[in-house]
Amino acid sequence: MKTFNYAPASPIKDNITMLAVSVGMVVVPLVYPFGIRIGSTRILGPTSTAIVFIIGGLVLLVITLNKVRLARALAANGGKIVVDADSVTYPIIKKGEKTDKIFKISDIKHLKYDDEEGELEIFLTDDTQITLHAGFFESFERYEEFFALLKK
Repeated sequence: MKTFNYAPASPIKDNITMLAVSVGMVVVPLVYPFGIRIGSTRILGPTSTAIVFIIGGLVLLVITLNKVRLARALAANGGKIVVDADSVTYPIIKKGEKTDKIFKISDIKHLKYDDEEGELEIFLTDDTQITLHAGFFESFERYEEFFALLKK
């Protein structure tokens, strides 16, 4: 039986760049409106550019804050992944409550790791999709160890 900590030590510190970028996308067009030009041709005026940046910044901010909320909830409730023989127990957060779900390693159809998002997607034979964030593991080495157990 192997146990993996699945809760980041500092969720806000891990997402500080995304928080800064999203706030910047909202604040900069409000303080300093700018348009987009190519040569002397005006592509977007200051108002249109501000609207696009503000909407994009707000969407990015909501996604980032949701990820921070999930990470804090896992840390508060002691998120752990347990691999025992052929079964894997993993935590999920729904409406602020932590529940544990179980799947069998033999039920894995295929695994997909997204480098850009840092997410491991596990597809099961019953068409269930499980997404685990690599950054939530205590270290990347522990994540690779978990990934190797799933590949067996």
